[in-house]
Amino acid sequence: MEKAKLMQLEIEEKRKLPKNVKDEIVVKIFHTLIVAIIIILYFLTVNLFYYNFEAVQFENYMKYYALIIIIATVVMFEVGYRKNSMKFAVIGIELLACGILSLYIPYIFLHTTKMLRLSIMILPIPILGYYMIKSLVIFKKDQFHYQNNLSDIKELVKDTEKKSYLEEDSSKTFRAKMQEEEEIRKVIISEQKLRRKKKQMELEKQALVQKNKNNPKSKSKTKTKKKK
Repeated sequence: MEKAKLMQLEIEEKRKLPKNVKDEIVVKIFHTLIVAIIIILYFLTVNLFYYNFEAVQFENYMKYYALIIIIATVVMFEVGYRKNSMKFAVIGIELLACGILSLYIPYIFLHTTKMLRLSIMILPIPILGYYMIKSLVIFKKDQFHYQNNLSDIKELVKDTEKKSYLEEDSSKTFRAKMQEEEEIRKVIISEQKLRRKKKQMELEKQALVQKNKNNPKSKSKTKTKKKK
């Protein structure tokens, strides 16, 4: 029982994320949160523009914003395509959604009901929730990917000596498998030698026949000998 507990503790220790993996995850989450802050600030700025500018100016500013966001979307898709990066592609999709919404914001703010306008104004709150969930998904996904690629038990068996009967059985099975593979290899090598030997004999026989064909004198000598 104590050996099993020790092995379990060692496995759990090995499954902990190393510093370099943690740093990579932190960088990914940091980039995600930067995008979240930019989008949230954008929608807060839209609310300020609505209250501080006239309708015509507000519509013009929203057109410029929508154009900038669409250009940024195209850039993100291009970078994602060139780098074959899903991260940039996802950011591009998020920006595309913001750009499409920006085209409809002037109509929603100026020509629809107060309830619908209020739902757009409080949009930064669900956006923040979305990016928090996205950051958690990134962390869990990378953690699972790292732990799934570990060969914990194999490394423990390799680094320790005879910790349990399971290791002894596995080592015996491994030795038997190696012996079987060695025997098969020997049989294959012997068959290859026989085939090469037969092929060599056939080549020598063909060379001798060809030599006799190309040397008619030897044929005439053999014929005269037979007549004598």
